[in-house]
Amino acid sequence: MEIVLIIISIFIFLFVLHYYVRDDFVIFRKNVSLEDVFNMAFISFIFVFLSSRFFYVLENPNPIYLNPIVFLAVFYHKGLSLTGGIIGGGLFLVWYVRKNKFPGKRLLDFFSVAAVWAIGIYSVVYLVVFRKFTPQFLIEGVLFAILLAIFSLLLVPKYLGAKIKDGLLTGIFCVGYSLIKFVNLLMLKQFSPEKLSETTLLIIIFFSGLIFILKEFSPKIKDLK
Repeated sequence: MEIVLIIISIFIFLFVLHYYVRDDFVIFRKNVSLEDVFNMAFISFIFVFLSSRFFYVLENPNPIYLNPIVFLAVFYHKGLSLTGGIIGGGLFLVWYVRKNKFPGKRLLDFFSVAAVWAIGIYSVVYLVVFRKFTPQFLIEGVLFAILLAIFSLLLVPKYLGAKIKDGLLTGIFCVGYSLIKFVNLLMLKQFSPEKLSETTLLIIIFFSGLIFILKEFSPKIKDLK
């Protein structure tokens, strides 16, 4: 059932990405087509999957994962790290937009909005379907729902109205996501050696987002074209 929720989340991600990109003249005047954006999205899914699986295995070491078939068989040997997936997908997207000279911050913003929708809906549905009403899961779901509401009702309308600069949504997503996951780890008391990789990745995501935010107030920080 969890795999079904992941697939639904992917479709939500693609729908939201298409909804915001399809009529965005800023992207299209840079000679970036909708097909280019979706090619980038589908390729990024590969990196998201591989990195999410890799970091899950890193946190849950087991000799059976040395078998490539077992490593890839998420339907039978379940386990993915969302934080690891964000790291892998994010690094690929940054490399890809730089390589192709796409409007990087603009595209990353729309990918961030799509991710907020996918993660927010997944978190809420996961709570209801699996009845994970413990304080840790409940608070995490509520916080992701609040983050989704802030993006949808406040940030995105201002962004589309050119009242928010490119890159800021990406920064807020990274900071918001990392803080929510930090709260979750704190409540679960999982700041342990086994969770060192998760904690390290969250710190990387947090400071990466902080750089995007500070870029809007400090022109000395190098821009992402």
